Amino acid sequence: MTEMVVRKEFIIAIMNEAILHRRTSLVLHAPFLDLDLVGLNLEGKGSVDFLVSEGAYARASSSVLGKLPDPLDKEVPSFADFREALHASLLLPPSNMQDLMREIHAMEEKRRHPSRFPRQPCLALDTNLAYKRLFSRLTLSGDTCGVKDYDPGKVQLLLAELVGMEVSERVRRKYTPQEIAILKRAFHSPQTLDGMANCLHKDGRRAMNALSELTSIRGRYSVWDVAGGSWTDDKEARDGEILRSLGRHAKEESIDVLFLSTDDKASASAETARVPILVLRYPNEVPSRVPFDPWLVPELVYDLALTYGVISLKGLGLRLMGDWAGKTADDFKAERVKVMAEENSGLVGALVRDLRILDRLRIETDLAGLR
Repeated sequence: MTEMVVRKEFIIAIMNEAILHRRTSLVLHAPFLDLDLVGLNLEGKGSVDFLVSEGAYARASSSVLGKLPDPLDKEVPSFADFREALHASLLLPPSNMQDLMREIHAMEEKRRHPSRFPRQPCLALDTNLAYKRLFSRLTLSGDTCGVKDYDPGKVQLLLAELVGMEVSERVRRKYTPQEIAILKRAFHSPQTLDGMANCLHKDGRRAMNALSELTSIRGRYSVWDVAGGSWTDDKEARDGEILRSLGRHAKEESIDVLFLSTDDKASASAETARVPILVLRYPNEVPSRVPFDPWLVPELVYDLALTYGVISLKGLGLRLMGDWAGKTADDFKAERVKVMAEENSGLVGALVRDLRILDRLRIETDLAGLR
């Protein structure tokens, strides 16, 4: 078994090698559920040939859930988790994406003419959009989900302090040896769990992905941190605190704020705080197919690896681990995965070479930036 810890972008190299080795039929498989999640055809322009149905998913997960006590049954990813990975990859985008793009392009226009528009326009993010990975992936997408080119540097985002706290609060527990032993008795491919000792629980892995989103957008957008608001364990009350802190900030700084959320219930708190809101409406139904996008499919693979812990790339002899014993906070921040390749996969030599070349290019690029 060959193991490589790689950045998320290396998934593109894997797909390219699959094409070069004429292994264009690829299935994303959840080994712990023994379930095929997504079928991909990398030939030509590429296609997503199937997405698992909710019924098939329920049958596969129920056999595992029945063997687990509470709260460990929460470690079995639900169909809603699968759907959220499709949302976050933007392969299943919001139905009203054009409303968001109109706001972004209007913001660009206003920032080009500050004398005509003295009040700076800003977008404020709800916590759920950190989990959706929306703004880091808008810059990757294109015609697939109706995103037109824009300059992220001209988009002013507000991040309420409570949003970061809300995400960080979920990064708590790690698997104990006792929990791993119980999961082994329920999950398929139990030997794979040996590599997940002391790893984060599912909710913690998802929260680390949301924290990666907050880190990523800081490097691409103009970000303004907004302090204030009191922490409360009641989610609706917390939403109110977030919106009131944004409303106060807008008034003090004489700026225009539009709050972005996926939650209709936030509208009432937004109205009370006198903060305009745009609710992005992600589809609840998962179709049997979605459009293929070569830049967004790797994002889906990455998110599935984090959510499920491990994803097999059937047809390539590879497994991707989203978390593993020894993974650090820096690994999460850099969006790294562990690639495990069977020696008979046929891609091992090519992938080791690709990784060496990419690492060398990264070093050369970093050195060039220092000159």
